[in-house]
Amino acid sequence: MFGSGTKLVFRDYVQGTWGKFSTPAGQVDYIMTKARLGEDSDDPERQLTKSLAPVREVMEAEDLDFNQLLQRDLDDHRVAVKLIPYLLRQQMTGPAFFPPVVAVLLPFRSKRPSAFPELGPATEVEDDHARWQQEDAGSSFRVQRLLDDNSRLHPASVGKLWWNKTESQLVVLDGQHRAMALLAIERTMTSSWQNSSGARFRSFYEHQVKQALQDATADHMDLSKIEVPVTVCWFPGETGDGANPHKAARKLFVDVNKEARPPSDSRIILLSDAELGNILARRMLSDLRNGIDQEFLPLYAVEYDNPEVNSNRPARWSVLTNIHLLKLAVDRCVFGPSRHLQNVSATVLGRPNLTEQDTHMRKQLDMTSLFPDEFDDGAITYRRDKIGNTEFPQGQVSKIADRFAATWGQAILTLLSKTAPYAAHGRALTKLKEEWHVDDTWLRLAHDAIFGGVGVYWTLKDSHEHFQEKYSRDKSTSKSDVVRAWDALKGREANFEIHRTAEFLNSAKPGNLKPAKAAFAVFNTHACQLGLAMTLGSLWELVRDRDDVGLDDLPRFANDLVSGLNAFFAQENGKARDRRLAFNKSEVSSPINQIASMESSQSVYFRYFWLQALATPVAWEKVSRWFSEPSSFADMVEDARGFYLKLCTEQQLKALKQSRPGTAETRLREDAAQAANKFLKRALRDWFYVPDEQYDEWSAASSERTKTTDEDSQSSSEADAGSDADGDVDNDPIGRLEDLLED
Repeated sequence: MFGSGTKLVFRDYVQGTWGKFSTPAGQVDYIMTKARLGEDSDDPERQLTKSLAPVREVMEAEDLDFNQLLQRDLDDHRVAVKLIPYLLRQQMTGPAFFPPVVAVLLPFRSKRPSAFPELGPATEVEDDHARWQQEDAGSSFRVQRLLDDNSRLHPASVGKLWWNKTESQLVVLDGQHRAMALLAIERTMTSSWQNSSGARFRSFYEHQVKQALQDATADHMDLSKIEVPVTVCWFPGETGDGANPHKAARKLFVDVNKEARPPSDSRIILLSDAELGNILARRMLSDLRNGIDQEFLPLYAVEYDNPEVNSNRPARWSVLTNIHLLKLAVDRCVFGPSRHLQNVSATVLGRPNLTEQDTHMRKQLDMTSLFPDEFDDGAITYRRDKIGNTEFPQGQVSKIADRFAATWGQAILTLLSKTAPYAAHGRALTKLKEEWHVDDTWLRLAHDAIFGGVGVYWTLKDSHEHFQEKYSRDKSTSKSDVVRAWDALKGREANFEIHRTAEFLNSAKPGNLKPAKAAFAVFNTHACQLGLAMTLGSLWELVRDRDDVGLDDLPRFANDLVSGLNAFFAQENGKARDRRLAFNKSEVSSPINQIASMESSQSVYFRYFWLQALATPVAWEKVSRWFSEPSSFADMVEDARGFYLKLCTEQQLKALKQSRPGTAETRLREDAAQAANKFLKRALRDWFYVPDEQYDEWSAASSERTKTTDEDSQSSSEADAGSDADGDVDNDPIGRLEDLLED
């Protein structure tokens, strides 16, 4: 249509039909064009194919801030074995078609997100024997729109977008798998993998592309006819001081995807700015990446790229937690509501009360000291008492996130980084990284899968499964670098288990491997980790209102909890009752952990385990200074114990119903309660230093309170019933837990 002009300030450009759409969040301008294959040339459609870039090639993984993350993880296996053959193969049932790729022009300098200069005023220029309306954003990009003879915008809506690659990049916002298919074919055809930012992903594609190109040549396919529609977007309002085009791009990504196939939960947390809870969870990841505390777990110990959701635990053997757990911890501790933290004998079920949660969040982050009663943010007036998860001042997000990071964020990361089993996991993973010598392509891929490249792990996994299905029986087929990388990963898993056992149990002798693995099969679950976070939240409810305690003390409180727990785990190390194995379900005798399911909903029972560990004398010594009334802590532990005993009784009852059909339920329930009490009594004696007589006194008092409550529930006077129940609690006999704590 038009050439490249004679006096170019910018080298790269696209041309096509321009348009715009306006939203309450700002204006998006775009040009509809296409990218194509074929012989190499300077025409913009061929050059566009080379310019489309996934985020992973625009930014270095270690430099990525999670508030800058767009769509970075790629399923390279799916691109190589499905999309590329689809694009290059003759279709017997009709033409191949790809929906448009959506790319956005964003500012980068040295692979770091930057900002665009202010977009200047429109001027008229002559170029390619035509008149254009032209706007420049410094030397970053230029927009030209065709004018008619009357200097008005031409009804054909012809436009050009120019950019400078040293300051701007076209980042694929939607359709990155389609774009990667084009890129892989282009780079293989032109032997340009090594000259690209995606050189390390060459092994995923080159063999598959060469085979597909051979098939295409045999079918006499004209590659120049392979074209993919592309919509190139930019944000004219996000230039100059105070602009944030990267944030606008994240918003556009979520909007584009949520009406089609919804993004995975992990990607929503990473991308969405619509909920404050997502922003706070993401802040913890950014703090880990930035290394705010060298004692915190390394970022590669956190899984945040899983394309699927595993509700129980992270999917990779190398990680100890994931972004879903961090979000759950934010939800439970910061948004609560308070009754879920204060009442340790209740499940967390049903839909949350959003008003209660927002109220609790404002208290947990001490919004009173952050904002006045009423304030303006941009053109919007906010009331402090209305700030919530979905209604918050966008211009003050960093202020809220900073408050969270300095208090709850630091406290949660302290628990997951410094508590003995998690600290051991992190040290073992770092040791594995330090000894990993990358001297082959497949070892580099395996290394990236564990320590760097987001999405690489899943690509290796899928590629290995594909190889097993198609070629495992064909001994003449050699393993590709991708398959060899997966084999290398499996070998390193065994090394990691040895390192982790040595770090956790101080010895990797063969007899320790199975107990250590059984321990981490519990420690690395959402139920256990969320229970730990809720322990922090529940105990903070007991101490937060002291005159000498403020929100800034929360990280120190978390550190003392960790000191207490680590003192508990350090008891009788290496002996028959090594407390580092106290939460095991197997490989130990008399386990306290009888929880059948490891779903996150079971965290309320794991909270009891953590509380009971803190109730041991050596642990209590580390945390007692925070509790002016030890009885409040004792009551919480006992309430949680009774709640857990009820779960164990119900599980025993269910088993008895299956093994003794026809027996009266009253008899079965009595037997179930007896069995549950027997196992819990023994477990508390063996693992938590609770004498039998103390348990018997607690059990008798608990049974009496339950009996009184049952009788009072049938009384016509609820007030009298409540008074009697309170009296029973207040007059609990000697042998209570606080007596042990005060000893």
